[in-house]
Amino acid sequence: MENNKNNNSTLDEILEEDIAARRKKKSRGCLTRFLLIVTLLVLFFFGFLYVTQYLADLEAEARVRAIQTINANSAPDLPAAEEPTQAIEESDPTATPDVELERTATIAAQLTSVADFQATQTAGE
Repeated sequence: MENNKNNNSTLDEILEEDIAARRKKKSRGCLTRFLLIVTLLVLFFFGFLYVTQYLADLEAEARVRAIQTINANSAPDLPAAEEPTQAIEESDPTATPDVELERTATIAAQLTSVADFQATQTAGE
């Protein structure tokens, strides 16, 4: 009998220690989980801000380069496009206006302008 009581008391002590250890671990686990979740949320938030800022910087740089390209190449092209159109219109003022002839003259002026633009691009590079 004494052996049985001794075994029961030993088992009770072990169970009490296990229950006490579980209670302590649960309280630490909850706090640890909370801190881990908060840390992950903060990292995600700052990562999102970093990526958003990086993409905004890329877009701004692209816009600046586009504006520089337009400003650098637009001035020489405009007078070249106007001159052939005026020369064709002034050369034959007495003839009746032909729609196809005007269209052909406009296309010729545009092609001349494109050719001049391409020539300046290859020479500048």
